[in-house]
Amino acid sequence: MPAAAVKPGLEDMVAEGGSEGVSQWEASTLGRDRLSLPSLKVPRELLRSFPHSKRVGSYLVGKMINKGSFAKVMEGLHISTGEKVAIKVIDKKKARQDSYVLKNMKREPRIHQMIRHPHIVVLLETLETENSYYMAMELCAGGDLMDRICERKRLEEREVRRYTRQILSAVEHLHKHGIVHRDLKIENFLLDEHNNIKIVDFGLSNTLKAESLSLELLNTQCGSPAYAAPELLAHRKYGPKVDVWSVGVSMFAMLTGTLPFTVEPFNIKQLHQKMVNGEISSIPSDVSKGAVSFVLSLLEPDPAKRPSVRAAMEERWINEGYAKKPLHTLSHKNRLCPEDLNSSVLAYMTETLGYSLSEIIHTLTSNRPSAIMASYHLLLNKLNRSQKGAKASKKLETNDWSLLSKNTWRERNNTESKTQQQNEPTNEKSSKQSSRPLRAQQMTDCQSNRRRTEDPHRKDNKEDDENRPPSPSLPQLPHSTSPSSTPSRSFTFTCRSVCRRWGC
Repeated sequence: MPAAAVKPGLEDMVAEGGSEGVSQWEASTLGRDRLSLPSLKVPRELLRSFPHSKRVGSYLVGKMINKGSFAKVMEGLHISTGEKVAIKVIDKKKARQDSYVLKNMKREPRIHQMIRHPHIVVLLETLETENSYYMAMELCAGGDLMDRICERKRLEEREVRRYTRQILSAVEHLHKHGIVHRDLKIENFLLDEHNNIKIVDFGLSNTLKAESLSLELLNTQCGSPAYAAPELLAHRKYGPKVDVWSVGVSMFAMLTGTLPFTVEPFNIKQLHQKMVNGEISSIPSDVSKGAVSFVLSLLEPDPAKRPSVRAAMEERWINEGYAKKPLHTLSHKNRLCPEDLNSSVLAYMTETLGYSLSEIIHTLTSNRPSAIMASYHLLLNKLNRSQKGAKASKKLETNDWSLLSKNTWRERNNTESKTQQQNEPTNEKSSKQSSRPLRAQQMTDCQSNRRRTEDPHRKDNKEDDENRPPSPSLPQLPHSTSPSSTPSRSFTFTCRSVCRRWGC
């Protein structure tokens, strides 16, 4: 059945962009020198070779990446660009069984249109059929944070700081625009190809008026209990600081490989009591005092004493090593401007795909998920990747020529050296006698240094693994069926991580 595009229904939220000024900008843009774009054409073989079960709109729907209660995430291929995407498929029949999910099924794309941030996944397009609702999003090639923790058991403090900075930056951006996520957890933090965080799954998010963000106005019990703040578990009204608590739980999981609060057998009242009493799981002794103090401040059970995201961004630990870039001083534009758009991609879309320039500009500057937005972002990704490949190839070619020149120079020197040695036979013997022991000593010193640096390192790692006490751990979600990507240690705990909303 052909898929029909779903209008996000946010026309009232997006200022109508007039055509005044666009024509002038269009003229200047078309006058620029544009790059040739032969690499943007899609080989037919690529479409034939992509394993898929069906086609929906402009997408081939392939294998399943992940699965939840009401939705599953599939790998997809955008036909007109040949770029891979992630497609969230919501089963309408199952969604109708839960009035809350049904009511808020289309809230997610509305929220995506409201925000734009480098650490929040981009929603490209929405589609709808008789039985399903589809959301095409950028594919995060780096996998998810859960897999990384599973593979390494726990993350280094420096890496935890980097990820937490990115998460706080995105959450502060959400709160600034009146959005509370309410389902922040390790499973909802994906990684792009550059190892940067991308927050996903806004299905439980809600909006508040910006001026009301300091008030506790929400009351729905939702999300995953293990990451939910105590005020949310206690059926009290709550505000955006529930997200701060969830960031604290996630940071604790990165630092330790475990959850801070667990109860077996699982019981929400007992879990809540542990949170209120501060009965937190043990933290490895090698974690710095600054990191411990910071994560415990986020896990403050009293929301009145818990810092806001903005206050957390000003703390000392989160800014260590970033003296020139304190987190609270960084800001991100919430909308693309016409001058931000890539003229080469715009030219391709107007000349090859047949879109009007004014329509493209209005869609992108209003951040509206649509076929135009999908085409632009995917083409831009493809162009950037192609340009990086060309630069890398040119650099390699330059290095090859440089190496060839060095080899030629060495050959010439060797020839001159041989000639000189033939002319001075008495010096040849002494030269060999003096150079050989030096070379042998350098190799011995190098091997000795390598043994001194490597052996203690291996020993330290072994001792660290052996001395680390066993403890409750995180749930592992099936991200890849490849045997090579199977984590060395499975993460399990009794709390249902897929729990969306409960009435306890």
